[in-house]
Amino acid sequence: MKTAIVIVTYNGWPITQNCLADLAALPQDDFVIAVADNASTDGTVENIREQFPHVKVYPQTENLGFGRANNAAVQGLKDDGIKFDAICLLNNDTRLDCDVLVELRKSLTEAQTRFGDVIVVPTVRNSDGSPQHNYFAKINALQFMLNAFRLESSAARHLEGTPELCPDSTFYKTYWASAVCWMMPANLYGMLGGFDEKIFMYYEDWDFARRAINIGYGFYIQSKCSIIHLGGGSAKNNLSRALQHDRSQEYVFGKHMGPKGIKLSRAFRVCRSFARFLPTSIFALFNRKFAEYAKNHLTLLKEAL
Repeated sequence: MKTAIVIVTYNGWPITQNCLADLAALPQDDFVIAVADNASTDGTVENIREQFPHVKVYPQTENLGFGRANNAAVQGLKDDGIKFDAICLLNNDTRLDCDVLVELRKSLTEAQTRFGDVIVVPTVRNSDGSPQHNYFAKINALQFMLNAFRLESSAARHLEGTPELCPDSTFYKTYWASAVCWMMPANLYGMLGGFDEKIFMYYEDWDFARRAINIGYGFYIQSKCSIIHLGGGSAKNNLSRALQHDRSQEYVFGKHMGPKGIKLSRAFRVCRSFARFLPTSIFALFNRKFAEYAKNHLTLLKEAL
C-alpha cells in the first residue's frame, strides 16, 4: 500500500516546482503524489505533466478552495484505482528533504502503536530557520475573547500553548495543528468525508481537526521531522481575505457550537475590530497606512454587527 501525498495548487508555479522537485526522489513503490490544481492560469498543469510525469494531476475547472480541492484529489486517486493506506496533506509552499516524509510515515505507524488514533505532523520552520508555531492549544471562550484585546504576539502565545513531550519519545502532544503537513490514516479521511466543502478558505483544517478530535483522534508533533513553510511569515493585510476569514469562523463556530458559537464569533470580531479601529482612526488623518487599516476594520466591524 502507498502513502498518498496530496497538494493543492493555484498559480504560483515556481513554489510548486520547488516542492515537487523536493519530492522527486521519493520511492514510487511507496508514495504517490497527487496535485489538485484550482484552475491555474500560469501553466502549472502543463508544467507538472512535462517535468514531473509521475505526478497525478487533477485539474479543476474553477478555484474550489483548499478543502474541496483536497477532496477532489483524493477522489481522483480512488477513481484511478490507486490503493493507499495513508494520506499526507502538504502545502505547495513548503521545502523539505523527501526523507522527512519517509520518516513521518514511519512515525504515523509508531504513534498509532503508542497512542492509538492519531494525526502526525512535523515541526515547521520559517525560511530563515526560525520556529513557525503551527500548533494550537485548547482554550475556553473567555480566553478566546480576551485575545480580541491582545497584541498579535500575545494572542498567539495563548492560542498556541506549549506542546507536551510524551515520555520516552520524540513526540509532542498538542490539541491540534494547522494543515501545513498532516500525515494520517486514509480511513480517517473517509470516515470524516474529507473537508467540509461549504468552506472555501480558512478554518477548513480546524473543522476537520475538530471532527477528528471528536471521534478520539489526537495530534502529535514528531520533533525528528522538520519542514520549511514559506507562507508562514507575514500575511498581507487584505480586506477580502479578512472578510472570508471572519465568515468562515462564524460558519465553523456555528457548526460545532450552535447559536452560542455564532454569538461568540460575532462578539469576538466586534471587540477585535473596535479595539483596532479606535486607536488607528486617530492617526488616519495623517497616515495613509493607518487610514486603510482603520477603514478595513470598520468594514469588518459592520460585517460582525
